[in-house]
Amino acid sequence: MNKRRICYIVTGIISILFIIFITVLILSQTVFKPKYPILQTLSSTVDGVSTHVSPPLDVQLNFTLTLQMLVKNPNVADFAYKTVENSVFYRDRLVGNLTLPSSSLPAKGSVILLCPLVLQIDKFVADLGDVIQDILQRKIVIETKANMPGIITVLGIFKVHVKTVSHCKLELSFPTMAIERQVCELDAKL
Repeated sequence: MNKRRICYIVTGIISILFIIFITVLILSQTVFKPKYPILQTLSSTVDGVSTHVSPPLDVQLNFTLTLQMLVKNPNVADFAYKTVENSVFYRDRLVGNLTLPSSSLPAKGSVILLCPLVLQIDKFVADLGDVIQDILQRKIVIETKANMPGIITVLGIFKVHVKTVSHCKLELSFPTMAIERQVCELDAKL
């Protein structure tokens, strides 16, 4: 072989490798770039309300809060989420907790999870005056926090760890316990 032909072959191989590298780089930054999974509270309903007020200062307030949560995978890769922790707080005190089992979602897949939480606010509030004050104001404000860690697997080889947190503030009217207002925020980290 002459030197000119060897030079053409080496240049061709380098050009092909460069084109493959650029194609992989572009695909990794566009199509296969991991996107945040979505954990969204679609709706909240209150069921099984049980209230009892009797002197002297004996207040009982129990109800079931059912959260309808949407888990959506916007990636073109599989998303496996670990145990979803869903906590409910009243005046910064934990009043309910629910753990959902781990599962996985295919690319562009979604699932709706029902999260029923039985809350007994009277057992978790140290100062009974707070509950009475909320009852007199005819509104109870509770907060929910759902934490969903997971792994996005790209092309079956590359794994990216993500953590998605949904935080909602719910305002319930008293005594109907209907949800008057719901404000949610989503935070995700890769």
